Amino acid sequence: MNLQHNILYTLAALVLATAIIYFILAYNEYTSLLEFAAEGLDGEISELQIEIALFAGSGIIYLGLLGWILVKKLKSIVPYSILIVISTILIITYAASRTIGVPIIGIEFYIGKYDMITKVLQGIIVAISGYLICRIITNKIRKQEENIKGRT
Repeated sequence: MNLQHNILYTLAALVLATAIIYFILAYNEYTSLLEFAAEGLDGEISELQIEIALFAGSGIIYLGLLGWILVKKLKSIVPYSILIVISTILIITYAASRTIGVPIIGIEFYIGKYDMITKVLQGIIVAISGYLICRIITNKIRKQEENIKGRT
C-alpha cells in the first residue's frame, strides 16, 4: 500500500469520525427537544428541530461521501471536491452562527467541545481532500505523458 492510499484511509477515518460526532450532536439536540417539549417551552423547539435536521443531515452526507471515496478510491476527484465544499460550508455556517447569526437560529453563544472537534476535523478533511485532488490530477497527467511517449 502506498502513501496516497494511507492518506485516503486516514481521510476515510476522519470523515467517519465527523459523521459520528454529527449523529451524537443530533441525538443531544433531540434529548433537549424532548426536555423542552415536556416543560412546555415551545419557543426553542423549532430551533432544535432545525439543528437536529442539520446535524443528522450532515452525518448522513458524510457517510455517503465516505462510501463514495472508498468505492472510487483515487480514480475521481469528484467526491473529494464535494467533501471540500460541504466541509467549508459547514465551517462557514458555524462561524456565522457564532458571529453574525444565521436565519431562524440567530446567534449562538455556546461553543462546545464537539463544535471545536468537528471544525478541526473538517479543516483537516479540506486539506487532505485538496492534497488528494492534486495527486489524482498529477497521476493522470503523468499517465497521459507516458502514453504519449509510448506512441512515439
